[in-house]
Amino acid sequence: MIWAAPAAFFVLCACSAPSGPAKADGQGGDPASVVPVSVAAAPDADVLGAALPEDASADVVGLDAAADCDAIAGTPEAAAAGCLETDAAAKKMAAPTPEFDFEDVRQKAKRLSEQEYDGRDDLPKSAAELNYDQYRRIQNRPASTIWPESANGFRVLLDPRGYLFTREVRINLVEQGDAKLRRYAASEFDFQDLPLSEKIKGSLGYAGFRVLTVLNQAGKFDELVSFKGASFFRALGAGTVYGASARGLSIGTASAEGEEFPYFAEFWLVKPTSASPAITVYALMDGESVTGAFEFRITPGPETRIEVSAAFFPRQEITSVGISPLTSMYFFSPHDLRKEAEDFRPAVHDSEGLQIRMKNGEWVWRPLVNPQSLQISVLATELPRGFGLIQRKRDLAAYADVEAEYHHRPNVWVQPTSNWGSGHLALVEIPTANEYNDNIVVFWKPEAAWQPGRAYDLSYNMRWSLRPPAVSSVIPIAETRSGKTPDKKRQLFVIDYEPAEEALLNNASASISTSNGTIHNPVVKRHPETGKTRLSFELSTENADVAELRALLTKGGKPVSETWLYRWRPE
Repeated sequence: MIWAAPAAFFVLCACSAPSGPAKADGQGGDPASVVPVSVAAAPDADVLGAALPEDASADVVGLDAAADCDAIAGTPEAAAAGCLETDAAAKKMAAPTPEFDFEDVRQKAKRLSEQEYDGRDDLPKSAAELNYDQYRRIQNRPASTIWPESANGFRVLLDPRGYLFTREVRINLVEQGDAKLRRYAASEFDFQDLPLSEKIKGSLGYAGFRVLTVLNQAGKFDELVSFKGASFFRALGAGTVYGASARGLSIGTASAEGEEFPYFAEFWLVKPTSASPAITVYALMDGESVTGAFEFRITPGPETRIEVSAAFFPRQEITSVGISPLTSMYFFSPHDLRKEAEDFRPAVHDSEGLQIRMKNGEWVWRPLVNPQSLQISVLATELPRGFGLIQRKRDLAAYADVEAEYHHRPNVWVQPTSNWGSGHLALVEIPTANEYNDNIVVFWKPEAAWQPGRAYDLSYNMRWSLRPPAVSSVIPIAETRSGKTPDKKRQLFVIDYEPAEEALLNNASASISTSNGTIHNPVVKRHPETGKTRLSFELSTENADVAELRALLTKGGKPVSETWLYRWRPE
């Protein structure tokens, strides 16, 4: 999966091809077609009477968007409110440290925000005109490997600019607290017989890097995480192949004005000790509207974890920010209203659904769709305890694709560890005609516009894994199917729940609602062979343009299953 920055909406390569960029085409749509979806349960919602405790992170205090920064400049109150410090105040608030750390990057981002944005792109034409296959032919020589013989458990491969990767990034190595620039050299790469002059080869610079570690097999170094293209990054847990990805920040996603792509301009790679289970990467973000500083602490394993701390410094007012955006590809699956009759595979996607753990403890499952026109859904108006793009089916037969390995695409889960402020969780679904474009994005959109002269600090944890990254306390949904009733007059929905103790579901009932139309013939039945429980019902749309559906199983008025959400539109 590779990424590029189109004029309006992002569409990213997300197929089974090895790492490398693909040309992106913008997708149009009407941003006004946002349909809020209410998924909040009753205030006392819990599971069979067992209260779900709030996460400790819910008590973390974030910035105060209403603070008067000018009036309190240079005071501790200004720092607590997230105000941008003056140089004098910064010296008082942040004492210098002898070793390079996140605060150094944060101060650099702050100073950069006070300068005019320099968006020049100096990639030579012959390098920019390389196609996908040509760029992939560039090979790393041993000289391009950082820490090739070290005992720290990590190695780093550097990537040159070319094709869609036009931005040059600076790479620094931090050892024993000292940061030193890693200078580019064309001799680090084998350019084969590509049509590049020696002068151009020597001027390319770096586009990004990949971290390798022993992940799947003893003695074999596999890719763990890749940073390349704008502010995109993606990671792997043991047993997974690249699928969904993440970004440092999104601006203007699915807006009429078009999307802005700030980029990581500089990295600092901290050399781990032999006893360290993690590697730390610092990143400096630059963009027309914002600068930023990031700390990524990456711990590999069956569930690769990334602890993220970030600080943002707007150059101007930003009204459409996306915090911790996740992106993925969804083409089709059995729950689609429009079937791909000409494709031999039963499903094609990197992620099949969005899972959310709401602030009140409710577990929500929203199957993804490939719509005919741009769709934007508001799925939570209070910061969730966690959310993620999930690939639940892990059998090859579910996809019948031995090359793409969709059954090995990772789940990606985000857990906020600070207060991100008021806002809503947005899901954007963009039409795609194939499996080569990323057309799904989910992010937290702050309610208040970000203002210049202020600092916005936040943190979160990420999990990348083959196994479920978050274990629900209720019965999860295994699969959704859709079709028509025999008379073709109503839409039929079938929801299968994972096997559960029969006693848990005795006397359970279905709670189903729709924003438009009428629900008919709800039936709850246990499968005698698989142990799964099936809920089926019919929807009479009554000429509606859209219907927001919500369903769950309850017992004694308490939920015993995930809450299922679905948006019906005439296709």
